[in-house]
Amino acid sequence: MSAISTLRRLLDAAAARGERRLFWWRDDDATALSAALDRLFNDAAGAPLALAVIPDGATSELLELCKDRDVAVLQHGVSHTNHQGAGKSAELGDARPPEEVITGCVAARARLAVSPAFLPVMVPPWNRAARGVLDALPAAGYHGVSLFGGPTVAGPMRRVDVHIDPIAWHAGREFQPQATLSAMIERAFDQHGPIGLMTHHLVHTGPIRAFVAAFAETVRTHPAAGWTDAGTLFAPPPPS
Repeated sequence: MSAISTLRRLLDAAAARGERRLFWWRDDDATALSAALDRLFNDAAGAPLALAVIPDGATSELLELCKDRDVAVLQHGVSHTNHQGAGKSAELGDARPPEEVITGCVAARARLAVSPAFLPVMVPPWNRAARGVLDALPAAGYHGVSLFGGPTVAGPMRRVDVHIDPIAWHAGREFQPQATLSAMIERAFDQHGPIGLMTHHLVHTGPIRAFVAAFAETVRTHPAAGWTDAGTLFAPPPPS
């Protein structure tokens, strides 16, 4: 069974129960305008997008386009640099003191905060961050974080993850096997929060683009599905 068929089957089951599932879309590693970004907007077909923008190298033209297109800008670390000496890659990992990491994040945030489209939400590169860094984000002025695969966590520091990644990073960045994608979709439906699609427009191949476009169309047209936007998901809590 194809991953899109799995998505439709699960949505059909939700409709039979009288339920409706919300989806959101986070695209990572943006810095500048490109033909690949134009293709992403085309494949999105009007779905609300959130771009996780790398502050180092982010151009004013990109930020202006996000404002004009009502695309949310999230902070994707600082420069997407791996600081871990060993193990899995991370920019916001435990190789440096949390206060040093946070100081760099806040300084980099100023490059994005000039845009009305910016939301103070951290998207750690490689979807990894040390616990000390995560714990320090609220005091540093962030009210949201987005990683991969977890449930939504409410509160002053809201966590809303993405769950579906169509790119097989350790297999030449090719399109994921259908069975792998179907399993991701199944797990995403098992948690009760919004379901997140993660894309990386700069490395999309034809099959990846075809899946993304079919996914977007299914969410747009199925009666048990709907898109929501990052501004809604990461709205700051009301004052107490």
